[in-house]
Amino acid sequence: MELIFLILTILAIIVAIVFGFLQVVVPFVKGEVTFSKKYPFVVSVAERPTGAQRRKRFKKAKSIVVLPLENLGKPEDEYFAEGMAEEISSRLASVKRLSVISRTSASTYAHTTKTIEQIGEELGVEYALEGTVRWARTSEGSDRVRVTSQLIKVTDDTHVWADTYDRVLDDIFDIQSEIAQQVVMQLGAKILEQERTALAEKPTDNMEAYHAYLQARYSATRPHFSLNNWERVVECAEQATQLDPTFTLAHIELAKAHSKFYFFWYDHTEERKALAKRAIKRATDLSPDSPQVHLATGLYYLWVYRDAAKALQELDIAEKGLPNSSAVIEAKAAVFELQGRWDDVIDAYERAFVLSPLDASLPMALAHALWLTRHYEEAITACDQAIALAPDDAWPYLTKAFTYWCWNGDTKKARAALASISIRCEHVWIPWALYWTELYESKFQDALERLDAVSGDWMCIKICARPLVLLRGFAYELMNESEKARALYESARNMLEREIEKHADDPRYHSSLGIVYANLGLKEQAIKEGEQAVELLPVSKDAFYGIPYVLDLAFIYTIIGEQDKAIQQLAFLLSIPSWSSVPYYEMDPRWNRLRDNPKFQEMMEKYSGSQV
Repeated sequence: MELIFLILTILAIIVAIVFGFLQVVVPFVKGEVTFSKKYPFVVSVAERPTGAQRRKRFKKAKSIVVLPLENLGKPEDEYFAEGMAEEISSRLASVKRLSVISRTSASTYAHTTKTIEQIGEELGVEYALEGTVRWARTSEGSDRVRVTSQLIKVTDDTHVWADTYDRVLDDIFDIQSEIAQQVVMQLGAKILEQERTALAEKPTDNMEAYHAYLQARYSATRPHFSLNNWERVVECAEQATQLDPTFTLAHIELAKAHSKFYFFWYDHTEERKALAKRAIKRATDLSPDSPQVHLATGLYYLWVYRDAAKALQELDIAEKGLPNSSAVIEAKAAVFELQGRWDDVIDAYERAFVLSPLDASLPMALAHALWLTRHYEEAITACDQAIALAPDDAWPYLTKAFTYWCWNGDTKKARAALASISIRCEHVWIPWALYWTELYESKFQDALERLDAVSGDWMCIKICARPLVLLRGFAYELMNESEKARALYESARNMLEREIEKHADDPRYHSSLGIVYANLGLKEQAIKEGEQAVELLPVSKDAFYGIPYVLDLAFIYTIIGEQDKAIQQLAFLLSIPSWSSVPYYEMDPRWNRLRDNPKFQEMMEKYSGSQV
């Protein structure tokens, strides 16, 4: 009996295997199987999902876009019209049962000639809110505002609701609240009491302060980060807080601006850090439970302190009050990147992409993650997505060039990507990338001429602070002109030793000084500076921006002849997500001294199969 049972069991297993084989293999042979991509967000421009496919991603939530309101007033009132739309959108985003397309994606339809149906198809939303706004000034000071608004079902262009509001300017918040409440009611979305409160919130009683705040927001939401724009943000936000010291949103805007100045090294001083802290504290004191305050606090910990744990704690709280905010999701993705949680980074950007499908920064950020995790083909595709959405932005082209460096050392394609950057774009990363491309191609004289075109004496970017004389010295060294190189290294030493007193906690200066000391034969000082740079910003604290200091330390070890230690650092970067790769090392002249070392060759062989 047991034998019969065993035979029947074996037969059942065989049948199951054969059936499974037929289910998988036969459709494969017939060409019926389609494999799901590991990163469904990364598709070619031609494969972008249809509106119907996008709508499925919203699940049970009602989906809506608040389109830019047409400004019927003076051209200089554009900030007011844009701010009105953003405020209504922000109120709706506080409702959990609504999925609201982000301001970034919505703003691409300003002055569009596309139909509502076309917009709905591109965004994948069910509803669109559109309208006009006119700010009418009077000599008596009793300014009025006229807002028309209509809610449309995009699939059949049905007008669900429409109304016109003609009020004094002081009633602007009532208008925003009434429009948002009408939309919620028309869509049949059930709301909680705290959501109802958020819909009716009045941020300030001072209209002059509100206008200053809207101007700050207008400058902050321009498509490219520029110093002039963010100086304007600080100026307007400070004006708003002076006019109304209790205006929480203005303090939030000021805190974010100061934090960005610090993060992007425009002003990496204790004074700037203190300004950010003061603005955050004031916003928290005024509105401790505000999700916008928690979002700004999370960004403060992320940008100023690179403190992932505290940032994530604040952002988790913010997400509860802003359940459909792409800004919160993007901020969390940046924290995950800091922690090296790359799968979570990619998942977060995919979530954000649903709420902001026309935001070029999302495929751009994803391209960075894919580049570091060595999914090079997908990274190139993500760069192309970003380029299609923002062809004038430099970063997609830069990242595309970096990816080609690491993928297969293809400097020709890297050059083509860099050459595609708009001539209107002045970005210090561009000459930096071209300088290194020319060194990789052994075009040393071209590299020197490239540096001659750079204004000032420094090339300071987020990952390094190099005196131009240091970069020139390296080019001359590769040309075997050692006397010229040494003289330039001496000049770089003087510059860096002066600067490091002002930037004692900045790893970029320590790292550069370590390279200079190494080239001048000051072995102990070189190691000290290189190791201090790594200690100031280790990869364990910042999985992205900690990478360059490990590379610089490896370069220092290489120069002073500590080859085993250099190879150890290089192997470490190959073993983790980073922009290091075998093709990248193969073309980089910094490692020329290591090429005959058996341990270097062994390392290259070990990782060659996993780097493409």
